[in-house]
Amino acid sequence: MSISPPVKELNIETQDSGFYKGFNQTIALISKLIVALIVIWAVASPERAGKILLEIQNWSFQNLNTYYLYTIAFFMAVCLILAVVPSFGRIKLGTADGVPEFSNFSWFSMMFGAGIGIGMLGYAAAEPIWHLGSNPDIIMSKQAIMAAFAGSNIAIPEGADVFAMYNDQVAAGSLAAIDGIIAPKSEAALDSVYRYTFLHWGFGPWACYALIGISLAFFSYSRGLPLTIRSGLTPIFGRSLEGPLGHIIDIAAVIATILGVAQTIGLGLSTFASGLHNITGASWLMTTGDTPEPTTAALLVCLVVVMLLSTLSALSGVGKGIKWLSNINMVLSFSLLGFFLIFGSTMLAFELLGKGIFSYLVSLPAMTFTVWKPSTELGAWQTGWTVFYWAWWIAFAPFVGIFLARISKNRTIREFVLGAIAAPSLMCFIWFTFVGGTAVDLELSGEAAGKIFGSNLTYQLYEVINIMLSPTLATVMSVMIVILLLTYLVTSADSAVLVVNTINAGGAQTEATGPKHIIIWGSALTAVIAALLLAGGLGAIKSAMIIGAIPFSFIMILMGISLLKALIRDGMRQKRLNT
Repeated sequence: MSISPPVKELNIETQDSGFYKGFNQTIALISKLIVALIVIWAVASPERAGKILLEIQNWSFQNLNTYYLYTIAFFMAVCLILAVVPSFGRIKLGTADGVPEFSNFSWFSMMFGAGIGIGMLGYAAAEPIWHLGSNPDIIMSKQAIMAAFAGSNIAIPEGADVFAMYNDQVAAGSLAAIDGIIAPKSEAALDSVYRYTFLHWGFGPWACYALIGISLAFFSYSRGLPLTIRSGLTPIFGRSLEGPLGHIIDIAAVIATILGVAQTIGLGLSTFASGLHNITGASWLMTTGDTPEPTTAALLVCLVVVMLLSTLSALSGVGKGIKWLSNINMVLSFSLLGFFLIFGSTMLAFELLGKGIFSYLVSLPAMTFTVWKPSTELGAWQTGWTVFYWAWWIAFAPFVGIFLARISKNRTIREFVLGAIAAPSLMCFIWFTFVGGTAVDLELSGEAAGKIFGSNLTYQLYEVINIMLSPTLATVMSVMIVILLLTYLVTSADSAVLVVNTINAGGAQTEATGPKHIIIWGSALTAVIAALLLAGGLGAIKSAMIIGAIPFSFIMILMGISLLKALIRDGMRQKRLNT
């Protein structure tokens, strides 16, 4: 049976003249219309918009948790296959004699800065601290204790500390000790703390990005198709993607990109405002109460600063502004990491890194495929952490994937997998153990006296600095962190704007010819974030991001199937030519 030749031409209609010259008017207009409707709806009825977004988010958590977990498992499996199958891994994403455009350092810096830098900086101290207080191992230990209490007819007073009661009962001889109990805020919890932290910042998110990046790089540079999402589905849908079906796919990618980047920038803005407060002490930046958080006014001011800078950077193009910002933030990242290497809990960090990686790799299959009912305490933890992360990475994937494809021409698939999955994962593991390990050590030793536990998520890194250093040095270090964060924010925002314009232009590179469109989409992204902040703060942005991830997740699954189909058929064609 003959194998039909691959599709090597995909005509996406673009305008020959006028405002949308070089752009597909249908994609651009409908994408802008959807974004405008989101903004108008959120501004016109902020309370109702926030409520509806939250309801949809809760529905997705209750009904799509299994789907999200298995979807990410599929992405990781596809990337593993691409790397280990020799005939796949050695395929060059470009021409036989082509050389990569960027050095390995710049390539890695741009990947890391655009892919995960903001989240890593915001969560580096916070996530280990949170998991030290509660994670599935701790929850299961609590359930085992409560079952033992019930079997011994020991009543638990309302609001009682179950673990403290357990220790008292065991000490009094009223209850036998239970093997394997993991108490919160204890050294025994450290293994589980980093197992789950590495789950969320390891192979899963980077597999999402790499799947899109490899797919688009292959179909664009090896097949000659446009650098846009629909090209990754040509082995399934063929030339029918030139019409409305292709437009729908690219529009879904634009909306997912806008909402995914909005979530990332929203988190970064909170960390940015927290840093400014730590430096200046200005009261208007933070709310009052037991756990102060950045005010809406502070977030909006930071948003304007970030988006102005990002638009200017985007106008300069990938090879100038984004490249230089990425190099700067990588240097600053290593400088901050060096500080924790020298002055942090270094020996504990190395121990956590080694044990954490081993525990993560051994437990990865079980953590990947275990699904708990959302109505249970374990399920609530899983939806609030893992499922939220998986939706976030999927929504962020079209932006990062296209960006990775654009900077990875003439690299092999195996090089792409190692560079875009293994290396960034290891970098995240190192960052979380050295920064987060220091935070954990300060709390376990009692030196922090609960200050890190008592801070809001985006302030905890600064609280670590405050405890470690004198007030003057803490201010200097906070300034460095804020500058680093600003470079990450600007890099992510300007890259996203360029990616959106690439999709709107049917895969054409428009940064040099479409400055007005860069300004428009920079303003649109600013308006979406501002409107959602007014509608319900960071929670509304989170809800909108999860909604945007749902349709694009289906497209990503099809892209994985499509890429494997293309590579297998290419191998079959080559085998027939050789016989």
